[in-house]
Amino acid sequence: MRLLLRPVLRELRALYDVAGVMPRFQAYTDLMTAGPEFLPLGAFSPMGQRQPAFLDALLALDAEGEAERECQRIEAEGAEWPHSFRLLLVVLDEPRNGWTQRWLTDAEWRFQGKYDRLPQGSPAAGFDRWVTVQLWTDAPPALETVRGEVRAAVWRAAWQARHGLPVTLRQMLVQEGGAARFAGEKPFLDPEELAYTRAVLMPLLDSDHWPTCFAALYGDDAARTVGFSALGLCHRAGFGLALAQGTEL
Repeated sequence: MRLLLRPVLRELRALYDVAGVMPRFQAYTDLMTAGPEFLPLGAFSPMGQRQPAFLDALLALDAEGEAERECQRIEAEGAEWPHSFRLLLVVLDEPRNGWTQRWLTDAEWRFQGKYDRLPQGSPAAGFDRWVTVQLWTDAPPALETVRGEVRAAVWRAAWQARHGLPVTLRQMLVQEGGAARFAGEKPFLDPEELAYTRAVLMPLLDSDHWPTCFAALYGDDAARTVGFSALGLCHRAGFGLALAQGTEL
């Protein structure tokens, strides 16, 4: 396995020093497209309300330095994995920016490969794909979070390289169960909630109906927020089941 992190946080922070909506947006598009390589920043909003302080905190923590060290650890663990990925840390914010929806954007990233594809003709063509590591401002900046998200993103990309993008709920749960365990996540559903979630989702495992899969994974509150039918599940219930089951579905 070969992993290479492209530092970008300082450049993202500099966007907020550009005055005016249109000049800042132009600086954002230039960052993506005007350099020697296309940067997949599509989920980043240059108008996010909480991103400047969040980026400052990540820079103070040397988050990209820690991400590079985690990449080295993953390379040692997965030395026989036949994959090479180019990584990018991207900060996302939701309130009032008109750019992202917290759970739909997350789902597009995890399951639809919307933000991770390698543009044809990029100087990074020696790599299988870009992998964006998404850090949301609704969780406090922490190196532990950075390490976990890097590990999960690499696992997810490697799984998709072998199996393709997940289509059914079963495939989505298997992908996320492996990613969560590789990232060292801790179980968060109590035994009663876990048993209930398993009973609800087992009959749906082979469904490829996107609203159903979304509701199964993200729970009732997220489903209702985006106009999907609820299944009677708690927040991120499907992810809790995936973590408990691992790849055994």
